[in-house]
Amino acid sequence: MRKELVAATVRVKKLSRVEIDRMYELFSEYYQNHTRESFEHDLLEKNHVILLRDSRTHVLQGFSTLLRITLTKSGRKIIGVYSGDTVIGRDYWGSGALGIEFLKYLWKLNIRSAGTPVYWFLISKGYKTYLLMAKNFATHYPRVDRETPQEYRQLMDEFYGNKFGGNYDPSSGVIHFNGVACALKDQVADITPELLREPRVDFFQRRNPGWRKGDELACVARMTFWMPFKYALKKALKVRTR
Repeated sequence: MRKELVAATVRVKKLSRVEIDRMYELFSEYYQNHTRESFEHDLLEKNHVILLRDSRTHVLQGFSTLLRITLTKSGRKIIGVYSGDTVIGRDYWGSGALGIEFLKYLWKLNIRSAGTPVYWFLISKGYKTYLLMAKNFATHYPRVDRETPQEYRQLMDEFYGNKFGGNYDPSSGVIHFNGVACALKDQVADITPELLREPRVDFFQRRNPGWRKGDELACVARMTFWMPFKYALKKALKVRTR
């Protein structure tokens, strides 16, 4: 029987100690060079977390942390959502539960913002996170088929420069960490020669050649009202063609 996930978004301050312990257990299974202190520091600076549980056992099998921010773009106020630590248990890879819940979160925020644009800020030390953005958001940067417009470069420089200071290199759009950085464990998301045939994976590796040691590619994507509907339609068509 295929294992399924159910998702729910909760406030970080509402998490129980048992849930945080399980989150750190999952995180440690896939990432190296970190401490419990650094994990909780990253978690507690966030507003919300998407919890992913097994649909039958209700055991926590994944999560993604979210921070809501306010910035300006071309002199206009915008709302940003920054993704922090994200993990999904190996048995559930390929599940769409996280993507659907995250789009619901952005869509609701977009509706409540009353016309204020909503953007997703994410950093990627693995190609899977980058593809999640590149495959589903019509407006996203950096990307393989066009240069990043100046207004988007300025937006990323403002946010990532403030958050990561001198570790953020605006010329490359990559965040380099001093010393040993938190990184994916070996064989978690390796890039094979077959994967490099996908232009977006090849682009990710060329733009962030240090991903294995924990370097992060700074990215941004624009949320639109119709985006969740297009995502749902794509999923439905994929199921129909199987």
